[in-house]
Amino acid sequence: MKTRSIWRNLWRGYGIVNQLTPAYIPLTVVGSFIKAAQPFAVLFLSARIINELAGDRDIGRIMLYAALAVGLAFVLSALNAVVTRRITTMNSTLWARFYFFLGNRYMQLNYDQIEDAANNENLADIEAKANGNGLGILRLHWSLPELLQPLFELAAAIVLVFGMFSSASNYERTFITSPFATGLLILLVLLILPFTYVVKKREQRILQQAFEINPKANTYIQFFNEYMQAKNAAKDIRLYKQAPAIEEHYKKSDGLAYWYKFFDYLGKNNALAAGMNALLAGCVYLFIGLRALYGMYPLGSVVQYIGAVTGAVGALANLIGVLGNYITNNPYLDLMFHYLDLPDNIRKSGSARPIPQDELEFEFRDVSFKYPGGSDYAIERLSMKLHVGRRLAIVGMNGSGKTTMIKLLCRLYEPTDGVITLNGVDIREYDYAAYMRIFSVVFQDFKLYSFSLGQNVAASETYDAKLAEECLQTAGFGEKLKAMPGGLETCLHKDFSDEGVEISGGEAQKVALARALYKNAPFVILDEPTAALDPIAEFEIYARFHEIIGDKTAIFVSHRLSSCRFCHDIAVFHEGRLIQRGSHDELVADRGGKYAELWNAQAQYYVSA
Repeated sequence: MKTRSIWRNLWRGYGIVNQLTPAYIPLTVVGSFIKAAQPFAVLFLSARIINELAGDRDIGRIMLYAALAVGLAFVLSALNAVVTRRITTMNSTLWARFYFFLGNRYMQLNYDQIEDAANNENLADIEAKANGNGLGILRLHWSLPELLQPLFELAAAIVLVFGMFSSASNYERTFITSPFATGLLILLVLLILPFTYVVKKREQRILQQAFEINPKANTYIQFFNEYMQAKNAAKDIRLYKQAPAIEEHYKKSDGLAYWYKFFDYLGKNNALAAGMNALLAGCVYLFIGLRALYGMYPLGSVVQYIGAVTGAVGALANLIGVLGNYITNNPYLDLMFHYLDLPDNIRKSGSARPIPQDELEFEFRDVSFKYPGGSDYAIERLSMKLHVGRRLAIVGMNGSGKTTMIKLLCRLYEPTDGVITLNGVDIREYDYAAYMRIFSVVFQDFKLYSFSLGQNVAASETYDAKLAEECLQTAGFGEKLKAMPGGLETCLHKDFSDEGVEISGGEAQKVALARALYKNAPFVILDEPTAALDPIAEFEIYARFHEIIGDKTAIFVSHRLSSCRFCHDIAVFHEGRLIQRGSHDELVADRGGKYAELWNAQAQYYVSA
């Protein structure tokens, strides 16, 4: 079962290698063949030249063999240089392609899988193993020539060694020229292989321990390197004399002990292997030399057979080492494939039912929800309707379930119990991509990227400049837009452009609001996107949205109650439950209710509003 797992992982893994660098595998096959064939081709032609010198001494043949050897070496070297340059060029972008591959898969995961700590730890482990020791898919990439070249060398050696078994007809019959002696030589060669396997297995076991320690050590080292140079840590380092403690921790966590152990063992193994190879080479030289002495082989063939046999032994030893590397690497492939195979339950759970073209009405029917791994309900027995064309404000203290309710509505999560319907149909029955297009949402933890302002508004490489500018004006970014040196083409931040502009948190929130407007979806949700603004500025933005939304349905989530006074309806959440619902005036009039309590506690900030 384990062997099948290894072969299955190798097949799939090299499929991913081919996906990352499509020309790499065929080029590596060609390059490995050239590197393996070139010395054996030269060896074969050299043997022909020596045989000719020891025999007829035909100048024409000697010149032909010499020309073939030189010409073949030149052509193969030139081809190898071209192939190597192509492979080097592809390898220079391998890391970028690999991390985009991981990131692209991350973008495709369901949102609940992204917030699952186990999945994030899995991804961090994959990246740590790749960064620290190039394990997983990267190890397959780098190991391919290490596998192919010995295979081609072994094949070439077998071809060249065939002549050992078709000798001259007139030679002296002795023990050394008997088939029994040939069997002993083959047995000696085969006895070296178990020894090599045991040594490599022990070596891989120590190396795997180092692989487990190394990523942790790299994390420590990276943390301390960043901390020692962090400006906001500089005062503490000096005032509290942290340098000695940092140095002590650094030395304890650098992970060098395992690498010292590994390289010490590797040095001893290499010395022992060198001694065994020297002993084997001596036996091969003696065996073939004596056979040549008894007239069994011509002089040039001695060179050929010695080179072929020693080449075959080296190739077999290298293959054993490479196969050991594949076995050691297999658990990290399992780790990668577990991440790639996370189920896409949300996207694939429904049918292709189209979104209704008429008015959209949502309803929560006795919905409860627990976060993965959580024991308490974040939302409990929620039943409520979202009326078409109306503005609903959702208020409550932090942790009351406001944002969770929005995530459920947007199908970022599925309810633990109950059902959410759209026009009376379970939302899981609708086409997922079409359903996501219903909403324009600005969450409190939105993200802008370091591209142009216009691209940020459109969330796309291309955009309608007029519409983007109108949305920015509506969101209150108009004055700042006039001051931008490149207008909509101005880059945000300086990650990709020295001309980039840094904007404040409040300005970033206005850009995020403009992005929601640009999408022009029928359902608008603002989940505390103006938390960085003062209460008066927040109220002004919400009031402006009230004017431009028109007949769209909208939800405003805020812990600042003054921002919600213009809404038709207000829902009050507390500890995961809907405890009040009504207009602002109705809820304030209920002096014993939660809304009135929150309103009175915050009223001092709303005088200007």
